[in-house]
Amino acid sequence: MGRDLVVGAAVVVLLSGCGEGGRTADSPAVPDSLRYGGTAVVASLNEINSMNHFASMDETSQEFQGFVLFTPLIRYDEDLAPTPYLAESWDTVTTRSGSLVLTFRLRDDVKWHDGVPTSAYDVKFTFDRIRDERTSYPNASLLALYDSAVVQDSFTIAFHLTRHPGYMDPWRRISPMPEHILGDVAPAELRHHPFGTERPLGNGPFRFVEHRSGDRWVFEANPDFAESLGGRPYLDRLVYRYIPEPTTRLAELLAGEVDVYLVVAPDQVAEIVAHPDARVITYENRNYAFINWNGRRTFFQDPKVRRALTLAIDRQRIVDVARQGLGSVAQGPVPPFHWAYHSDMEPLPHDPERARALLDSAGWLDGDGDGVREKDVYEASFELKTNQGNPTREQILTLVQADLAKVGVRANLQIQEGQSLRADITNSERRFDAFALGWSADFNLDDRIIFACSQLDGPYQWASYCNRRVDEILDQVAILEDRSRALPLWHEYQEILQWEQPYTFLYYDVRANAVRERVRDVGMDIRGDFTSVKDWWIAPADRR
Repeated sequence: MGRDLVVGAAVVVLLSGCGEGGRTADSPAVPDSLRYGGTAVVASLNEINSMNHFASMDETSQEFQGFVLFTPLIRYDEDLAPTPYLAESWDTVTTRSGSLVLTFRLRDDVKWHDGVPTSAYDVKFTFDRIRDERTSYPNASLLALYDSAVVQDSFTIAFHLTRHPGYMDPWRRISPMPEHILGDVAPAELRHHPFGTERPLGNGPFRFVEHRSGDRWVFEANPDFAESLGGRPYLDRLVYRYIPEPTTRLAELLAGEVDVYLVVAPDQVAEIVAHPDARVITYENRNYAFINWNGRRTFFQDPKVRRALTLAIDRQRIVDVARQGLGSVAQGPVPPFHWAYHSDMEPLPHDPERARALLDSAGWLDGDGDGVREKDVYEASFELKTNQGNPTREQILTLVQADLAKVGVRANLQIQEGQSLRADITNSERRFDAFALGWSADFNLDDRIIFACSQLDGPYQWASYCNRRVDEILDQVAILEDRSRALPLWHEYQEILQWEQPYTFLYYDVRANAVRERVRDVGMDIRGDFTSVKDWWIAPADRR
């Protein structure tokens, strides 16, 4: 799951910098013609679930869609400003009523991998399906303030929308889907259509070759990728391997079987840095880690209890020990990269004594002296889950379990297979007590899907949290373009959540990725791991 930065000084010495890859950044003496060819293998603990944009919920799948298989309307440059991609240009007009008309003019040389031109009708089809409730699009809030779309000609589409901040951002995230392939599929059937895993058809720099469930995805260079977008990528093939065990990922990287290892375990960084044929790239990403408390459970319904749990957990120790300094203690859902971050608000401290006092005042007492508090017929005992295949997160849970035990709260740890956990937490029945995961905060932040009262049965409202003032604030900041007026509201929102703690926000993340030296011009930054994938290349002598 995704929604992430200060690195300890000792770590900074070890890690190489990051940056935007370029066509000639690493070795300008190598002719462009010699850069074409070779296969790069990427490994990660995250499995790509689908190449169907209508169904994807995880960050890795969406990155592959946006940078590898498909061509979104826009991309962000290094300054996070929108730049043309599938759309060669756009303009806006404000109507008399104050609404906005956003018109995109698409390139006429971008084709689907079966040779059919990508058109405005594909964009309109995608827009309509996202807006259709039967599709159950996971991020429907992206277009909540869009009213309608009109195709003006085959390569021109106009959207009518309510003015709001970040109105361009959806078109960086949304990958238009092929109407001629999916147009006859009923909206309710789109999420489970075999298009996503068996025969995805894109229009991006790479095209689909093969998917082996639980193992790998294989893509090859699209020789017909538009010259206006730089033409075909340098690599012949890009292989993405799902390897759940970090020791296996490390061994295969060091043996040369894997070229790019995403989300390196913090305790492996030093060994990779010491290897002569590998380097580590770190960057401040948009993720934060958290523990979600299910507000439908009796123990988590009182904000005093949730605040006590946060006070009991030594989050700085989690950063120092489990993360090896790769991150900083989090204070709320707005990470430091975002302009609305509340820099004057300190994270709740580690204060076990205060935690005990809050639990006492909430009526949770250890009356029988067994070390676990109780109230009425309920014990301060719950199941704390996380996903399988992430030893760092498992270590974090062990630290959390020990901290909570010191204040009379028993956390029973459970490591659950990722797909099964996802099914449990997104089900409207909320079949869990608490869990630890990560969330990727977007550039245009809209937290209504995770905290609004209207989303209590939605796929992401895991905390079952409802505060009418929070609703008012989130509705207002969604439409306020004047940052000077929006900022006090954003700060109030963060202060409320710090007081009520629907989540315990653990840390803001710094990502470490490893790359074999043979793969050149690998640029990674806050926009994603595959921002420069079209420009990755391998010298002829280094190819397999």
